[in-house]
Amino acid sequence: MASLHVLLKFECLVLLLIWLQVLASAQIPSAAYGGIAKPGCQSLCGNVRIPYPFGIGLGCYSELDFEITCYNGVAKSDRLNVTNISLLDGEMTIEAPIATSCLVDGGKYISSYRTWFKLGTFAVSPTKNKFISIGCDTSADMISKFNVTVETIGAGCSDCSKKVDISDGSCNGMGCCMTSIPDRLTESNVTISRQEPMKNVSMDKPCVYAFIGEESSFKFSSAYLEDFKNSGTGSVPMVLDWSVGFDRTCRNSECGPNTLCTPANNDGYGHLCTCKPGYTGNPYLTKSSGGHCQGGISDSEGFPQSKVNKIVAGTCLILSLLVTSLISGIRI
Repeated sequence: MASLHVLLKFECLVLLLIWLQVLASAQIPSAAYGGIAKPGCQSLCGNVRIPYPFGIGLGCYSELDFEITCYNGVAKSDRLNVTNISLLDGEMTIEAPIATSCLVDGGKYISSYRTWFKLGTFAVSPTKNKFISIGCDTSADMISKFNVTVETIGAGCSDCSKKVDISDGSCNGMGCCMTSIPDRLTESNVTISRQEPMKNVSMDKPCVYAFIGEESSFKFSSAYLEDFKNSGTGSVPMVLDWSVGFDRTCRNSECGPNTLCTPANNDGYGHLCTCKPGYTGNPYLTKSSGGHCQGGISDSEGFPQSKVNKIVAGTCLILSLLVTSLISGIRI
């Protein structure tokens, strides 16, 4: 009988361990839903996942601003190349152009290139990006639109005549300048020019540069004074904030079932959606479309957690009574 009692305890322990494992698996972070396209729609362009509300092709995106085109494996939002879309963070990373001013024809002329972008309902993330300029004796300007307000932000660089003051990894005003981005930046015109007198101009440092870029992806090098991104013809990563709807209060949420609704990033309009803990799927999809958040411990379509708790406890109780009865010689 003693061995039967030990067996009972072992079985109850196994049931408890199984239940704890189920509970642990229910705490899958919302990031687990990854990128899920609307069923029947293209989910990848090159190596970029295209999750709904973004989409490729008619009927695959929620609204026009979320349309992605895919050409030769390159994802584009309007004219901008897209390298990443995050449902969890409400962010999209794009390849941003670089404004330049370069000496040409042996220094006889200056060739300048300004950049301009208009992002629609998206906004430049003020927490992930900076306005950066590279070069000596430069003046960079960002004429930008915040909602309906137009504002000019400058970032001029200091005298570079003392090369000892220019240090790699430090954007401190000597050869490299950096300033913050305001909230809700949706449109911008970036220009850069050389200040007068041009004391430090030479053909070994023919170009100066300005751009809005992801701060964590940029580390200044003194070599950039001689050349940065192939004389500025390349691009830099820039992070955009996106959201759905225009209601930050979530009263008119565009989230699917089994989701949580939160206000948009950085005081932006609209809101974001995430799957509840323990659920996986795309929080912007619905039951009718499929691919929505589902599979949680207390999924309304599944088995309630409280009932499972009672089953586990009841099973152990029945087993305990059975062993007790056998030990005492009582039949049930």
